[in-house]
Amino acid sequence: MTPVLLLARTTISTVVCCSLKGDKKREDVSVNTQIAVIGECMIEVKPRAEIGYGGDTLNFSVYLARLGADVSYVTALGDDHMSDWMIEEWKKEGVDCGLVSRQKGALPGLYLIDVDDAGERTFYYWREQSPASALFDDESRAALLFEKLAGYDYIYLSGITLAIYSDQARKRLFDFLDAFRSGGGKVLFDNNYRPRQWLNTRQAQAVFEQMYRRADIALPTVDDELLLYGQADQEDIVRRLQSWGVPEIIMKRGAEGCTVVCEAYTRHVEAVPVETVVDTTAAGDSFNAGFIAARFAGKTIEDASAFGGALAATVVQHRGAIIEKAAMTDLMTALA
Repeated sequence: MTPVLLLARTTISTVVCCSLKGDKKREDVSVNTQIAVIGECMIEVKPRAEIGYGGDTLNFSVYLARLGADVSYVTALGDDHMSDWMIEEWKKEGVDCGLVSRQKGALPGLYLIDVDDAGERTFYYWREQSPASALFDDESRAALLFEKLAGYDYIYLSGITLAIYSDQARKRLFDFLDAFRSGGGKVLFDNNYRPRQWLNTRQAQAVFEQMYRRADIALPTVDDELLLYGQADQEDIVRRLQSWGVPEIIMKRGAEGCTVVCEAYTRHVEAVPVETVVDTTAAGDSFNAGFIAARFAGKTIEDASAFGGALAATVVQHRGAIIEKAAMTDLMTALA
């Protein structure tokens, strides 16, 4: 299946806001920029009982690695054969797994995807005992992991990442992010709000506010923000995020494209037209990967958004969270 169009249209290509080009924590900027992605990957059961793996942050990591970035995935798995298989598959994709911990006797979470005729998906989860949810539960082990993460240039995480942790684990993570940013690191956040993961709306709102206040770049989906906060429109969302100190906002709007906001600067980037949408499972994750990879390559905020849109448009024309490499070869070489 061939994408209808590989480039989105933008009205201007002149502004770079929070520069992601090069390596801000090292004197030698020739060294590859390193990004650590914190989250959870689960066993994926696709329609017709096909078995794979997926998770928002893992999807992002794979697509980002395919685009040439130096990516480490940070999670926990069991000591079972399925966990072994997932790690080997991630390594084949170029994702570093040195920060994946293994929990004896544990099993990874599992989710099932139900995709309707329009390509929209519904998820059903079995993740209550997921080892990833206990990643920061032990204070001493968390401290050792944070020491390793401190050497990275960027940390990426999502609302789903935050939802799986206990209150104490989230506090440890937030304390680390404060120290990380004080040391020159940047934090990237995708909201990915899933109501069933939270005790109630108030809890989710409080946690998201804490996270946004620590984000250098926010990549929210407008529908998730409207669902969580019930605000009237996109402008209200932008004002709220800016009041919390978010310097750069990439507001994903599905088929309507995205809006990029940096201080007083705002531009709309149109979506890539797609003739047939098959599966939107990883639309946002792939957009984020394309956007960040392009920013690492020194592209402007609009051109990076267009590139993210081109990748997302390719991904939604295939079934499953992670498509075959052959379907995105042109995009993989575009930033080389």
